[in-house]
Amino acid sequence: MQDQRVCIVTGAAQGLGREFAVRLAEKGAAVVCADIQDDGGRETVQQIEKSGGRAMAIRTDVTSVQSTEAMARRVASEFDGIDALVNNAGIYAGLKLRALDELDVEEWDRVMAVNVRGVWLATRAVLPYMRQRGKGKIVNIASGVAINGAPFLLHYVASKGAVVSLTRSMARELGQYNICVNSVAPGLTMTQASIDIFPPESIAKNFQSRCIQREEQPEDVAGAVAFLVSDEADLITGQMLVVNGGQAFH
Repeated sequence: MQDQRVCIVTGAAQGLGREFAVRLAEKGAAVVCADIQDDGGRETVQQIEKSGGRAMAIRTDVTSVQSTEAMARRVASEFDGIDALVNNAGIYAGLKLRALDELDVEEWDRVMAVNVRGVWLATRAVLPYMRQRGKGKIVNIASGVAINGAPFLLHYVASKGAVVSLTRSMARELGQYNICVNSVAPGLTMTQASIDIFPPESIAKNFQSRCIQREEQPEDVAGAVAFLVSDEADLITGQMLVVNGGQAFH
């Protein structure tokens, strides 16, 4: 990866997003942590800066046109452009396993607003600056549930299926600008959110169904994201890279 490439990671205050931001900074990127929590990801920025990296936090609501556009303008002004966007922000933590006829309509709408509309709005906001660059990388974080389905999380599964489809459509539309759009689909990853949602026996069963039978950690997923942001992936677009230890083949 080129030194000081400018990469925005939404949802970078915790979990996978924090790991993505740290890994991109390790690769030499200037990283913008955009999150609605923790002043945009202040703790993630501190972690990056302690390791000698360059980072900035911007409090961003990805469901808001005004907020995403203000975020993109500030990044472009501070860093003289935008090279990459990792659409990671999403509602997952705090969800409860519920039958589809027991799901709350307001929760459904909230999940769709963040997980789907947020991908579109953040992409829309950075697009003018990537066009100016004549190149760009967009990585949308999907999920293995988009392949396998998952019971009792219908809204989350539907949102991640939408992310996969958005990725393919965006790739078709933005290729003319030399912008690559791909998705990464993690398997069940050992974040605090996953530990809170799934009982231990379900987690163990999940790992046992993999070719590589071990826990999946956030750092396992970060390498895939860093690769798709790099120059080595310049001719890869519209794809879904599955990281799940061989639980499902795609």
